[in-house]
Amino acid sequence: MKIKGSKHLGFTLIELMITISVAAIILSLAVPSFNFLVLNNRLTTDINRLVTSLNLARSEAVKRGVRVEVAASDGADWRNGWVVWIDANGDGVLDAGEEIAVEQALNPSMVLNSVGGVVSFVYQADGSIVGALDTLNLCDNTRTGETGREITVNVTGRINLNSGFTCP
Repeated sequence: MKIKGSKHLGFTLIELMITISVAAIILSLAVPSFNFLVLNNRLTTDINRLVTSLNLARSEAVKRGVRVEVAASDGADWRNGWVVWIDANGDGVLDAGEEIAVEQALNPSMVLNSVGGVVSFVYQADGSIVGALDTLNLCDNTRTGETGREITVNVTGRINLNSGFTCP
């Protein structure tokens, strides 16, 4: 680097090596934190999508005056995602012609489990839940003992979110 009155025209090799070494040390400290941030953002994204789907189902049930169901995509396990549909005939089965409001899949690194084994939530026209209530736990399967998210759906159809849930 040329300084007025100086004969230097650039950086020395030693200055360049020291700068690169310092940058490498800083980068090695930042990468694990960045990875942790990415994993937490994936967890937050998936829990927000589920909460949004449950809230959508409740509001559509009230708005349309019909049953709206949120169920595990395959009908048996929340791990494969979920679907929200307007159950026009009230039979609890997604029939041809019934409107699908949302269909979501989980990030492959996430695991969504039902504590009580419930595979669907059915919202009535008043926004309340028909049948069993349940708690869903969302964990990142790439980490153990980390803080996950827990959603409890109460009898009125409202959602309680617990961010302090420790995954097994």
